Amino acid sequence: MIKFFRKIRQNLLEEGKTSKYLKYAIGEIALVMIGILLALQVNNWNQDRLNKNLEFQYYERLLDDVREEKLIIEATLNYSKQVSEHAKSAVAVFENSSNANPDPVANLVDMYQASQLLDPYSASSTYQELIASGQINLIQNDSVKTALIRYYDIGWSESGVAILENTYRKNLRGKMPDDVQAKIRSACGDTYVKTGNSYFPKLPKECNIQLDHNYAKSVVEALLKDESLKNDLRYLIGNEEGKQNDLMSTMVQLESLNMLLEGINHD
Repeated sequence: MIKFFRKIRQNLLEEGKTSKYLKYAIGEIALVMIGILLALQVNNWNQDRLNKNLEFQYYERLLDDVREEKLIIEATLNYSKQVSEHAKSAVAVFENSSNANPDPVANLVDMYQASQLLDPYSASSTYQELIASGQINLIQNDSVKTALIRYYDIGWSESGVAILENTYRKNLRGKMPDDVQAKIRSACGDTYVKTGNSYFPKLPKECNIQLDHNYAKSVVEALLKDESLKNDLRYLIGNEEGKQNDLMSTMVQLESLNMLLEGINHD
C-alpha cells in the first residue's frame, strides 16, 4: 500500500502536475490524521470499557465490604451491650443496691466480664485500595463516591469512645486473684458464632465456675473496699453507652451506603 501511494506521488511529480500533487499530499495527510484519530478513539473506547468493568468490580467488592461491615458493627454493638449488662450488675454490688445479686460467685463473674473488651476493626480494604492506588475516580457515581468518603473518613473503629482507655480492666485485673480470673477465663471466655463467612465473638449467656462460696465472698468484700474500682466501673458504663450510641449512628450511615451500592449492583 505504501509503495502504491509512493508511485502515485512520483508520477505526479514527473508529469509536472504540482497542484494535483499538493492536493494529493494534503489528502494523504488527512487520511493519516483520520487514521490516527480513529486509532485513538478505538483505544479510548477500549480503555473506557476496561475502566467500566473495573468500576463495577469495585462496586461488587465495596458491597461485600459494606455487608461485612454491618456484621462487624452488629457484633461490636451486641458485645458492648453484654459488657454493659455485666457492668451494671457489678456496680449494683459496689453500691450495695437492693437489686444486687446475693451470690458472690456471680458477683465475681460480673466484675470480670465487665472488664472484657472487643478490639474494633473496619472492613475497609477495598476503599483503602481505591485511595492508595489513586483509583477512587473510577467510581463515576458521585452519590456513591461521596457516601464512601464520608463514611470511611469517620474511622469509627479508630476514634471517639471506641478507643478510650479501659481503666477498669487494668485496675480490676491487677487486683482480682489470679486463680479466680483463671477459672472465669476458662469457663466464661468468648464464644464465636459464624455469621456469613466470618466468626464473631460474644460472651456466654451463662457462666458457671466452681469456686468456694466463702472464698468468693471474701474476694468480693476485698474488692468492694476499693473506691477506684467503683469509679472506673461507672466510667466504663458511660463509655459503653456512648459507644453504643456512636455505633447506632454509624449503622444508619452505613445502611444508606449499602442501599446505594445495592441499587448499582442490581441494575
